[in-house]
Amino acid sequence: MDKVFFCIMLIILSISCNKTKQEDSNWLLVYKNDKKGNTVSGNKQNLINAIRKGASIRIGWGAKGKNHTIEHLSDPIWIAVLDEKEVIAHLDPQVLSDIDWKSLTPNYADSTLIKKEWRVVLDTKGNFDAIWYDPIGRKITGHRPQNHTITWFIRNVDMQTVVKPLFEE
Repeated sequence: MDKVFFCIMLIILSISCNKTKQEDSNWLLVYKNDKKGNTVSGNKQNLINAIRKGASIRIGWGAKGKNHTIEHLSDPIWIAVLDEKEVIAHLDPQVLSDIDWKSLTPNYADSTLIKKEWRVVLDTKGNFDAIWYDPIGRKITGHRPQNHTITWFIRNVDMQTVVKPLFEE
């Protein structure tokens, strides 16, 4: 009888631990802005509150051309809340690759691309400022400011509690 009770308790404990782990890994859309910074869904203040609480943040955007579409997701390396109403985020520099659009396969066929980094800063107003940077020559080789619909996701945060701005004591 004791063995059966122990096994049942072990199973319940295992299931409850897995459930918590699964809930912690779910990304939730907290805010989405259009190319002009207008709210599409969610709430910008909830995004700001989540940032103040140290939530994990993930950002998504995409583009639709005449023949192809592309969607991106990235975790920012640096985030700032400006004047308590806008959010900016810097993305991790990426080494460039090429895409064979016929087979939808990434590649490094153009080996000159590996010498360049793609760097981006974006915000909740739809701004998406991209540069191509040569880290060896230490110079910007391309600049492409653009506007995108940007989706902001959060994870691992209690949204019930509101926190003060980080500059307040």
